[in-house]
Amino acid sequence: MSRLGGRLGGHGLQLAGLCLYTVMVAYLLRLPCRVPGGAAAEQLPALCATEVTPAATAGTLDGFFTGGPTGDQPALVGMITTVLGWVAARLSALLGTDVGGGVFANLSVVLLALLWLATVAVVSGLSGRRRADAFVLALAPVAALVGFTTWDLWAVLLMVLALLFHVRGRPGPAGVFLGLGASVALFPLVVLLAVLFLAARYRQFRDFAVVLAGTLAAWLLVNGPFMIAAWEQWLGRFRAAADRPVAGSSLWSVWSRADAVPGAAETGQHVLLALVLGCAAVLVLTLLTRQEPSVVQVAFLLLTVLVLTGPGYSLVHALWLAPLVVLSRRNWIEFGAWQLVEVLWWTTLVLPEAAWPVLPWTGRTGWDAQDLLAAVRVLFLVWFLVVVAVDVLRGRRAMQIGVPEAE
Repeated sequence: MSRLGGRLGGHGLQLAGLCLYTVMVAYLLRLPCRVPGGAAAEQLPALCATEVTPAATAGTLDGFFTGGPTGDQPALVGMITTVLGWVAARLSALLGTDVGGGVFANLSVVLLALLWLATVAVVSGLSGRRRADAFVLALAPVAALVGFTTWDLWAVLLMVLALLFHVRGRPGPAGVFLGLGASVALFPLVVLLAVLFLAARYRQFRDFAVVLAGTLAAWLLVNGPFMIAAWEQWLGRFRAAADRPVAGSSLWSVWSRADAVPGAAETGQHVLLALVLGCAAVLVLTLLTRQEPSVVQVAFLLLTVLVLTGPGYSLVHALWLAPLVVLSRRNWIEFGAWQLVEVLWWTTLVLPEAAWPVLPWTGRTGWDAQDLLAAVRVLFLVWFLVVVAVDVLRGRRAMQIGVPEAE
């Protein structure tokens, strides 16, 4: 046992070191944005953009139940930022500094760094005997690019926690984590849909009912006070979260560049039809495969369908997909190639258009480097969707997910 404990302790320290390295890379990437009086925010707006600092930090707990200091954040995010703002104000008073001078931002980044470490640790637990897969996730470039500039990392952690507890046979806590995650973003609900598909496979809906009850209870506990205190404000924020525009490429934008879409007005119909057909295909696959697939594989397929058929595919979506890609594929070369494309895509977003390479065939097709990378990103999603579906049909990798390491 002492030998096993030493291996686990060494593994945890290595993961922590790799996560810290990723955090440092993210910090160094944005050093130009922190230069006093610098013009990086105007010259490189995509590099300096962040969602983790509210417009005003009140230093009170008044916004705890009503969308945070700014009043326009999801319920759980509002609670977090309200507490962080209160702590930042107290630290500023104690140290004699200004809240607007970066105390809130620094606390937010530290918290998000801890969330990233926890996410990697949960993925390590789900990796079973291949615990080294978590090392790949810890070094994922997409985390350094956007992971510490958005509160979505809260929901990513809660989603993988829900998967871990469901795999370990504890549907109650899994539902609670799903409800909390859905209070930040709606993507964790793909896990609930995956549990439903697996329940339909054997016509045993007890676990699904428990997960659903836990999800509703946790979601209402967090969102209920906000809904009661400021219904119109909550409804507006909910609609904004559901319909917010997403910067980035998409299947439809790539398709339109290839002149395959009849008209932009029909894109909404295409999105809905493709989403319904994609989810139906995942359901049929779940029902007909010989060996029971893992809930992680089904959730990955559903999330990929949602992102692929949606109106936008951003780097934040890549952050959502990264843990599930690691668990579902366990192929480091594929993951590294995908992440390289995401880094190149991010570079075209950050650098001015004049810095992009000029492709020799742009005169005939009208495509630039960003358009080409957008197409490659979509092709990677299609590849992951197909190969994981084939893995499910063959019964591969499902039994490896969540299997404890042998002593």
